[in-house]
Amino acid sequence: EAIQYAASDGYGPLRMYLVEFMKRYQVTDISYKNILITSGAQQGLAYLAKGLVTPGSVVITENPSYPGALDTFRGYGAEVVGVKMDEDGMDMDELERALETHRNAAFIYTIADFQNPMGISMSVPRRKRLVELAEKYDTFVVEDGPYSLISFDGRIMPAIKSFDTYGRVIYSGSTSKTIAPGLRIGWLIADEESIQKLVYLKMRD
Repeated sequence: EAIQYAASDGYGPLRMYLVEFMKRYQVTDISYKNILITSGAQQGLAYLAKGLVTPGSVVITENPSYPGALDTFRGYGAEVVGVKMDEDGMDMDELERALETHRNAAFIYTIADFQNPMGISMSVPRRKRLVELAEKYDTFVVEDGPYSLISFDGRIMPAIKSFDTYGRVIYSGSTSKTIAPGLRIGWLIADEESIQKLVYLKMRD
């Protein structure tokens, strides 16, 4: 059994475990059908770029942000537009101005917890507003959450995904920072239709 072909959406027991695991981030309205297992979070970001980015489209990110993600987005033809941060995370007023200017934004990429490289965590009010802006401007949020469990005081912030009532937020998780990077286990969480489209991309990869 261990050396047979696996399901393209990933190991079933792991997907079911992640449904329970995500409750610590207050993400409670998902099933295993909302989860795609990837070979590390970086592969998941590549699938999202492949599926959402077309040449000339824009990806809006925090400035500065994780170079591995930025290189991936640019590799699929995206223009990366940075938004400044303060102690509460991405500046939402500047983000809205960027969305007004770039109506073709494929998605907004954010590392909301212990942002790389700044170490800043986005405040709860800004997490909520980010979801509302994504809905207002008809785009997606890609929430990259590899660092969410590494706080010194053990406090876990609610994921942006927990405030998503529109199906606008795609969550990316990983074991690389909490267990071992060599395991190459990551996952994406989205609505079932989006997950199915991502599965097709994975099958053709």
